[in-house]
Amino acid sequence: MQYHKQTKDSLFAHFKTQETGLTSAQTERRLVQHGLNQLKTQLEINYLKLFLRQFKSFIIYILLFAICLSVFVGEYLDASIIFIILFINALIGFFQELSAQKSLEALKKINISHARVMRDGQIITLDAKYLVPGDIIQVEAGDRIPADCRILQAEGLSIQEASLTGESVPVTKDQHSLVADVPIGDQKNMLFSSTIALQGSAQALVVETAMRTEIGKIAELMRSTKEELTPLQRRLDAFGKKLGFVIILICIGIMLISMVKVYLNAGLNLESMREILLVSVALAVAAVPEGLPAVVTITLSIGVKKLLRKKTLVRHMASVETLGSCHVICADKTGTLTKNEMTVKKVWSLDGEANISGNGYDPSGQPNHKLTSLIYTAGLNCNNASLYEEDGHWKISGDPTEAALLVSARKAGHLQAVQRLDSLAFDANRKRMSVMVQQADDYCIFTKGATHQILDVCTHVLINGKKEPLSDDHRKIVEEQMNQYAEQALRVLAFAYKPAHKNIKITEEQLIFLGLQAMIDPPRDDVVTSLETAEQAGINVIMITGDYQGTAEAIAEQLGINGSSLSGTDLDRMSAVELKRKLQAGVRIFARTIPQQKQKIVSALQEMGLVVAMTGDGVNDAPALKKANIGIAMGSGTDVAKEASDFVLLDDSFTHIINAIEEGRGIYDNIQKTIMLLLSGNLCEVLIVFMAVVLNWNLPLTAIMILWINLISDGAPALAFAVDPHARDIMKQKVGASSSSILALAQIQYLVTLGIIITIPCLILFHHYQQTSLMLAQTVVFCSVVIAEIALVFAIRLLYSTPQFSNAWLWLTLILSLLLQILIVYSPLAQLFKVETLPGTALLFLLSLGILVLISGSLLSRLFVSSNKYQTRTF
Repeated sequence: MQYHKQTKDSLFAHFKTQETGLTSAQTERRLVQHGLNQLKTQLEINYLKLFLRQFKSFIIYILLFAICLSVFVGEYLDASIIFIILFINALIGFFQELSAQKSLEALKKINISHARVMRDGQIITLDAKYLVPGDIIQVEAGDRIPADCRILQAEGLSIQEASLTGESVPVTKDQHSLVADVPIGDQKNMLFSSTIALQGSAQALVVETAMRTEIGKIAELMRSTKEELTPLQRRLDAFGKKLGFVIILICIGIMLISMVKVYLNAGLNLESMREILLVSVALAVAAVPEGLPAVVTITLSIGVKKLLRKKTLVRHMASVETLGSCHVICADKTGTLTKNEMTVKKVWSLDGEANISGNGYDPSGQPNHKLTSLIYTAGLNCNNASLYEEDGHWKISGDPTEAALLVSARKAGHLQAVQRLDSLAFDANRKRMSVMVQQADDYCIFTKGATHQILDVCTHVLINGKKEPLSDDHRKIVEEQMNQYAEQALRVLAFAYKPAHKNIKITEEQLIFLGLQAMIDPPRDDVVTSLETAEQAGINVIMITGDYQGTAEAIAEQLGINGSSLSGTDLDRMSAVELKRKLQAGVRIFARTIPQQKQKIVSALQEMGLVVAMTGDGVNDAPALKKANIGIAMGSGTDVAKEASDFVLLDDSFTHIINAIEEGRGIYDNIQKTIMLLLSGNLCEVLIVFMAVVLNWNLPLTAIMILWINLISDGAPALAFAVDPHARDIMKQKVGASSSSILALAQIQYLVTLGIIITIPCLILFHHYQQTSLMLAQTVVFCSVVIAEIALVFAIRLLYSTPQFSNAWLWLTLILSLLLQILIVYSPLAQLFKVETLPGTALLFLLSLGILVLISGSLLSRLFVSSNKYQTRTF
């Protein structure tokens, strides 16, 4: 039922209620029918499921399979080490994401504890969860609305609906029925759960409770919205599948080649089959980068701490990298691009115009033109808000629009309102508010309201301190000025006054027009610069707001967001295909939107292959925040928005989003470096073992040698990559498609070529030294791979233009790896690893190999990999 269209009598008939409210018997039956007025939230966290979820990755599946194979062939040390690595990785991810399971629990915090309701003909106060459809409630200023209600009577009622609709300006409500189909933000005779009464009072009929309220529909959207995998998760999963396919092919190939050779030479038996299987397992262990999951997790964890220092709280660790892949930021206007603080910027009368400096509710600043003080006095006295300082910050109580008038009055030197004798509250029909005040022996009536409604009750105008008749020319000038301000997205209030006497009744007639005060929810100081940076980085910014289309367009123009606009009504008429066509054509502004429409916009962008960031602070933003690849909530926003997001900006600065994206790009680069190092090292090991089997040689590397290389020579430097600085021009590079591989083809070609360059000398050395001793030959290859891995670290950093002396931790790990390798070869540990002391000629070969890798890496970086790793991705 469209409750805003119904009359009072039809609503009473529908809900079988009356002026005296429901009876106790009726409410008991309806509680059974409708249930408690509570929102459904998710079940308690299942810690076991959360822990097991950390193993959902194809690379981890490969490692688990390697553990099983190692146990099967008796390589218990290999199995134990891999298992410990996986367990530690799962613990890190578990504790990092534990708090991320509370998305819907925050909805409980907006439930109302008490409500004043008419029961059995009497007003009682009860827990709001016992409200049912048909109840009649009383609403006063300061109340949070406990359910969706239809207003029966209202006096000067003003509601703050920003958390639900996104519109920053409070909405004036009344009881009159509406005829047209209008969006929620224009349903002036409805009250919605979780919104706040700023002024006035009302009697209202409860029409919907619990999950059937507008806030309940948002909760259901959140429950039904599936969280998207991050680009990193998708890329790593795809990488793992390709890697697994290659490993299976190599192992099968080795097994078949070995079986054919053994069969032709001596025939197959159980012992020979076990040896073949052991070689295949060793090759699988060599091919799988077992340190990759842990290194990626720790890299992301370090990124979390970096972002926290930049005022960005990370709730989902895997989303850190996603920031670097962002193509589009869907920015909520109110509180994100703007300050959510009404500020008077212009004061105008027929004497001239004053620009007022300062922003927000801080009363420092002043007008640059002296106009009649009465226009400020009118705004100061015709006012129900209050302004106060707390902990060094200026705060308000009441309507933000009226608070802005208090601030402008203070800036003009008017600090204190005078004694109020009588008042006429604002209502939707008159669109005016009037007060009678006394100062010393003088009495005066001040009136404020919409411009046309003020002009309708004025007969004179104040010019240069003198009262003159209000002419049609005067009216035309005032209306032109009002329209000019409206085009600048300024909200305009008009003011009038007249002298009064002590005993007369307050009236709104024969007033003297004073002028206009024009205010705005101003853009944040740093937003324009941040938007320019986003444009340089190839990131499109789309503004989404609950405000009117004209206001949205004017704010977008001030911010430098170029593009056409659509309203929520336009969106409802469009299919997903039409919306994508409009986005491609340059629509960048969406006005008068509701939660479902925000989700529709995000879904359309994602279907276009774009990684979408969504910012917001209200309950109405929560479903889109959860649907987006990157949900970014404002620190001052609602708990629901925060719990549905991946990130929370601790001080609401849009600039921190850009800073976080820059950090995310750096993290992605470092993860790429990690994968390249681990993959290149493992590739060398696989090629060396594979070629030795093909050539019918002994194994150049044992299983324990391979594990040592992967954990110490690969793992430690790869971990140090986590704190590598990013390129200075990283925000001038464009972002590739979300479907692109985690490594570009050129990077893979670079690694394969380097792997071959390392493998050939290692095989030559092995063939040369095994004629002397197999153990010596294996020791030479073991040390050769370690030296080549150290050289690879420097070669990979060349690709990213990283200064070689910029990471002290990396140097420390490389020196430690080298010292540990020396310790293994020249200490009693040599018996455990089955290695022996190297001759001087072998040491020269190792040094030459390291230099060869460095020179080759430098030359190949110019040949294979462009300095710009990102490719332009547009609509």
